[in-house]
Amino acid sequence: MNKLQAAIDKLLRDQSDQTNLLEAVWLLYAASVQIPTSTIQWTESRRCFFMGAATLFEAINRILEPGAEPTDADLGRMDRIDDELKRFQADVLAGRA
Repeated sequence: MNKLQAAIDKLLRDQSDQTNLLEAVWLLYAASVQIPTSTIQWTESRRCFFMGAATLFEAINRILEPGAEPTDADLGRMDRIDDELKRFQADVLAGRA
């Protein structure tokens, strides 16, 4: 892991301890794609970002098996979500989405 990745990981851990993880990730994302601040694009993109996160979080909580420990089915579901997100990211980077 390079120094930048390590610094970002530390920032995210610190922010999640302070209940600001999504805001930190949003700011990193908005900066990386250069969304102009104080614009309609900023407001609408932030809304979409947070609603997407909320929807995914709710879906994950609904699909997990009851109990404190993850099951093989839970892990498989999480792997498929990870695969789907990676495919979408690859499509975006390739200009297909």
